[in-house]
Amino acid sequence: MKSWLPILWVTCLTFITSLSPSFAGSTVLYVSEAGDKRIAVYSLDQATGELTRKGDTTLPGSPGSLAISADRRHLYAAVRSERQLATLPVDPTTGQLGEPVITPPGINPVYVHIDKTGSWVLTASYGEGAAAISRIQDGIIVGAPVVTLETGKKAHSIQTDPSNRFAFVPHAGELNKVEQLRFDPVTGKFESNTPPYLPGGPGHGPRHMQFHPNGRWVYLVNEQGKSVTHCDFDPDKGTLTQRQTVPTVPPDWDQTQGSCADIHVSADGRFVYASTRGHDSLATYSVHQETGELSSLGQTPTEKTPRSFCLVPGPAGSGESYVVSAGEGSDALIVFKRDIATGKLTPLKTYPCGKGPAWVMAVVFE
Repeated sequence: MKSWLPILWVTCLTFITSLSPSFAGSTVLYVSEAGDKRIAVYSLDQATGELTRKGDTTLPGSPGSLAISADRRHLYAAVRSERQLATLPVDPTTGQLGEPVITPPGINPVYVHIDKTGSWVLTASYGEGAAAISRIQDGIIVGAPVVTLETGKKAHSIQTDPSNRFAFVPHAGELNKVEQLRFDPVTGKFESNTPPYLPGGPGHGPRHMQFHPNGRWVYLVNEQGKSVTHCDFDPDKGTLTQRQTVPTVPPDWDQTQGSCADIHVSADGRFVYASTRGHDSLATYSVHQETGELSSLGQTPTEKTPRSFCLVPGPAGSGESYVVSAGEGSDALIVFKRDIATGKLTPLKTYPCGKGPAWVMAVVFE
């Protein structure tokens, strides 16, 4: 009889573990369901790509851009409809969100970005044409902005560089530029760099941007231009220089239709992806590893109006095997299997979600 006790113990332990709600070591997807004024929480199975909804948290208004602290304990959201910023505590064992702490941001935020120290949240305002910086204390955004700087209409995003000494604000529409700023992570202040901005190409309208992992190249997605621009980055001066622009749509697409939205670079630096609304697709590019220049690998259809998408990190840095795209126009999420070697995307399954998904972000809890 005693010989069965170890087996019985292991069986019971396995059963108890299977009942645990913990997300530890798993992947969590956060989705801004703007039309329902909430942030949804999903788990993603790294073996199959299957999504499972785990809950949601209501906000005072419509959430948009999201960011997460380096320690994975606080989620930050732009609440555009109420001109607010929200800090939501994250349960490190479940990925679930607690009650939001609301802070007036000083401007109506379309984009939130956390600096490398985790002490500052940088925001951009599309309607007010400004960028601002607010302080983070004990993980919570507190008080009014320490600085607000007018940069011009349709400021659509903001990013710091790898050194955390410079910041950039792409402007879509008629201003068609990327504001270049000097950033002080000690005081939380910034000022214009020299030159103060990078002009966009004819009719481009840069919207979002991402640094290559090597820190030497930057990729801009152009809203009006339906294209991606590759720039060289000078890490000493904090300035960009345009090198190449490639379209996100096929040559036979009506260039008066559609607009680009989001852009991401794979963690290994070998591929770039960009979304185009109207054409409703994700464009894929291979990256030349010596020059950073892009070669088109074609487009993959998405759900309607792919405003936001994300590359899903693999466990323990194993590479991004999945991409999730939010269909703002179809209230749905679509999961793609990503071939790490070729960059190719293969659709797996579509899931209904809340109204107007405006942002999607994946986080791996180790």
